Amino acid sequence: MKKPIIALFSISLTAGTVCLTYSYVKSLAIKKLLKSWVEQARKKEKTLDEKYLAEELDRLNLMEINRIARYSSLVFHGAPKSQTDPLLEVIRKKKIIEKANLRGLEALVS
Repeated sequence: MKKPIIALFSISLTAGTVCLTYSYVKSLAIKKLLKSWVEQARKKEKTLDEKYLAEELDRLNLMEINRIARYSSLVFHGAPKSQTDPLLEVIRKKKIIEKANLRGLEALVS
């Protein structure tokens, strides 16, 4: 009886650790992305509602947040359309923008 209980406990502990780690990494990615967006908004003399954007980004999973971060980084650094268009197509295909209402960023990215 001890072995199944120990196995169950170790599986629960591992699952909990993985869940907490994922949550922590996701929150760090959101903070980093928001920081870059706010920095770009200041350069363009625009304002962003950070709290609202954080709530909307929290609806996405980590891979979707990373795709948006990669795309916005390329756009902010002036990458050519040949680099940004394929990534934008993936974002549209996966309907990431519809999952989280990020329409307020259009003025910042364009």
